Amino acid sequence: MYMIFHLYSDKYLDDVILALAEAGVEDTIVLSGETLGQRILFDIPLFASFKDSPDMKQGYGNVIMGIATEEEINFALEELVNSGLNLLKNKLARIFLLPIEQVIE
Repeated sequence: MYMIFHLYSDKYLDDVILALAEAGVEDTIVLSGETLGQRILFDIPLFASFKDSPDMKQGYGNVIMGIATEEEINFALEELVNSGLNLLKNKLARIFLLPIEQVIE
């Protein structure tokens, strides 16, 4: 499966990377960026009045991509919950697992 892990807070990036590595997911790409809400807020002044919206308050996030199994992801999430961080319950992350039909190397 191909994993796309959206993490909506930079604050927990190190925790997520360590949990993924502990689960055996190591060959990943980490991209950092800003949310659409932040981009709209600062680049289009018309939307400045929406700055108190929860979507606009989320500033920067990360996308972690790589090959992972569902079991590895569940293990990593369980490790995070055991350490006191429930990303899914707190809506701090969203994870997509996509089937891989072909790999060209």
